[in-house]
Amino acid sequence: MPETPYAVELRSAVRYGSVPGLPAWQAALHLDLLVPTPRPVRPSPAIVYLHGGGWRDGHRSYGLYPWHGPLLAVHGFVVANVSYRLSGQAPFPAQIHDVKGAIRWLRSNAAAHGIDPDRIGVWGDSSGGHLAALAATTAERADLEGECGSGGRSSAVQAAVVRCAPSNFLTFPQGGWQDEVMDALFGGPLSATAELRQLASPAAHVCAGVPPFLIVHGTDDETVPFEQAETLARTLRAHDGYVEFNVMEGVHHNLHTDVDLPWGSEPWAELGIQALNFFVRTLKS
Repeated sequence: MPETPYAVELRSAVRYGSVPGLPAWQAALHLDLLVPTPRPVRPSPAIVYLHGGGWRDGHRSYGLYPWHGPLLAVHGFVVANVSYRLSGQAPFPAQIHDVKGAIRWLRSNAAAHGIDPDRIGVWGDSSGGHLAALAATTAERADLEGECGSGGRSSAVQAAVVRCAPSNFLTFPQGGWQDEVMDALFGGPLSATAELRQLASPAAHVCAGVPPFLIVHGTDDETVPFEQAETLARTLRAHDGYVEFNVMEGVHHNLHTDVDLPWGSEPWAELGIQALNFFVRTLKS
């Protein structure tokens, strides 16, 4: 593991964009920046962290757990923990519009925050992992860019860490809570939103030139079937993409072998080190 030479400065509630058509008090979109200090001699790679919560819950502060943003920042990365619109606020594609707006904002403001605009990664868990994978596979999709953040910049990323995430909504299980969550995200049932769900599926957009991926998934995931990760890894490799696939045998969506355990620090700390080392190899080396 690399050395840890930096302290960390938190720049909280930084406005990265706004939602068109909303009153100013509702429109603002924010992120928290974790910045290594003193500033490294060379501009730093940046990582966008996207929280989970079924696209309807969660908060960017999840990225402040020590094995997420702080771990990366003490190793010389600038980390942006990003808030995006939840499904109760707006249906898809609002979520990916916000994510891409945040990436463009980082590039537009790279000099002010010591960021190398050519080295940006994305990392997400569960629903945040889906958005990370979608951002990494749709750099050239104009219909997914939105108008929420800085214009005139690329939303492409150069590496992605995706954990416990859906990759194909047309093959995702139906019924029960899945319908409740997915219907809220897409604004209606599968029968009326199949085209939108295809647009939201990262596996549908994989093409040559995709960035390196680290995929982490438990074989006993009861929320997002393991086959979703297999589909993404297989599709990336079919297009000559670089994939590290961490198959966690007997592990559930909480990344434990016991489905009833809380989302505690283990094995998250170990997986945080794995993500750090992946980003060092792909964005620093």
